[in-house]
Amino acid sequence: MSVVEFREVIKRFGKVEALRGASFTIPEKTVTAFLGPNGAGKTTSMKLIMGFLKPSKGEVLVWGEEPWRNEGVRNRIGYLPEKPVYPADIVVEDFLSYLARLRRVGRLDVERVIRLVGLEGVADRRVGTLSRGYLQRVGIAQSLLGDPELLILDEPTANLDPAARREILDLLKVLHKDLKVSMIISSHIIPELQEVANYAVFIDKGLVLDYGYLSDLWKRYEIEAVFNIEAVDAGAVARILVEKHYVRSVKRVGERVLEVSIDPGYYKAFEGALTELSHLVKSYSFKTTSLGDLYEKVVRSRL
Repeated sequence: MSVVEFREVIKRFGKVEALRGASFTIPEKTVTAFLGPNGAGKTTSMKLIMGFLKPSKGEVLVWGEEPWRNEGVRNRIGYLPEKPVYPADIVVEDFLSYLARLRRVGRLDVERVIRLVGLEGVADRRVGTLSRGYLQRVGIAQSLLGDPELLILDEPTANLDPAARREILDLLKVLHKDLKVSMIISSHIIPELQEVANYAVFIDKGLVLDYGYLSDLWKRYEIEAVFNIEAVDAGAVARILVEKHYVRSVKRVGERVLEVSIDPGYYKAFEGALTELSHLVKSYSFKTTSLGDLYEKVVRSRL
């Protein structure tokens, strides 16, 4: 079952249509990037998913239910707003304990989220004394209270310095790996989402331009595919792969590491070749060209 499904959703605020016939689905256990410029309709979509808003027309389903009608659905979702405001004088642990009582979860859950997001060293400090990076960790911690099945994070790296942004992105990757929780992340900083997302919904001016697994979108829009390969014998693997007609280039980027670019229409053939070379290939990972390049192609396709 899909976690989220939008069916021809229109959302109006007075005379303004924030969403115009939006339709898309989001599968379980994905990290979904909502991609689009400011004002595209990303935050409106998130608020509809959480049941904060009711669609003007169409249908929004979360686990097959309409969230604005069903409090049980909303209780399964954790949320980090774009611009959270916290009381400055309260101690971090006390603040999370208060929110835990509102969510009807116990002390052990507070200890769990403090540990998960790395707040142990500042749990006894007042919220107002924290850096922006730690404040964002507090926001992620509160979104994890109650062990939600879906996390919705609106601009989680906004207004952070580069070091803090890196810490938050690394944290999100670890949380997805360890908790297996579905995530929806909104950002207008497209390159950052490339690091954490495996699914995307492209939104512009209230229209959903396209959506799907990134691996499928790379193929659909003929974006060059790049793989990093760690080999037992990099030279031998390079000599074999360079003979494949769909391999565009093979570069050695380390003693045992190759960067291989292939024609985007031959993903399965390439992965089959790597399987045959399993005695020489230790591991491989899918890398891509810029997610921004993909976004531009999606937008141009709708012009």
